[in-house]
Amino acid sequence: MKSCINHPEKEALSICHGCGKDYCELCLEEGKEFYYCKNPECQELYKKEMPAGKLTAKIICPNCASELDLTEDERLNGKVHCPKCEVAIDFNVIPTEIVNKENFVELLVSLNQGDIALIKSLLDDSTIEYYTTGENFLSVDPLIQPARFFVNENQVEEAKELLKEFKLHIWGTSDRTDE
Repeated sequence: MKSCINHPEKEALSICHGCGKDYCELCLEEGKEFYYCKNPECQELYKKEMPAGKLTAKIICPNCASELDLTEDERLNGKVHCPKCEVAIDFNVIPTEIVNKENFVELLVSLNQGDIALIKSLLDDSTIEYYTTGENFLSVDPLIQPARFFVNENQVEEAKELLKEFKLHIWGTSDRTDE
């Protein structure tokens, strides 16, 4: 039984992938494959392994310093829209990148939560750069504030091609008759 280098009274959970020392669970961050200690050099390795997968529920916008509450989806994909300063933020790159909103154009608008989830899934699986606004207001003000999808102006045609077969459902029902 090995002991934690910082807490000799505690049993070590694992070794740090960066420095190779033994640590308890209080001293380690769990990455996708490995554990990392709090040492700054090891934390850099951790960030490379987990660029967006471990965003906290609250973050500070690097543009306007507003505190943002993230949805689970935003925490996982690492792309966030700040409603206060209207910028898109990409936490998947180091350093964090503020996406220039002038380079994005509105592609479509939807009030349907199901459509929004499917469109986001399709766009996430592609290489199309996008962000959404108003998505979180649907639970507060349904049918008043729609979710708006903005895509990189250089990828509008690619996004249209990807979504050309997608049929929006305003009220959550389909008007298709070819069951």
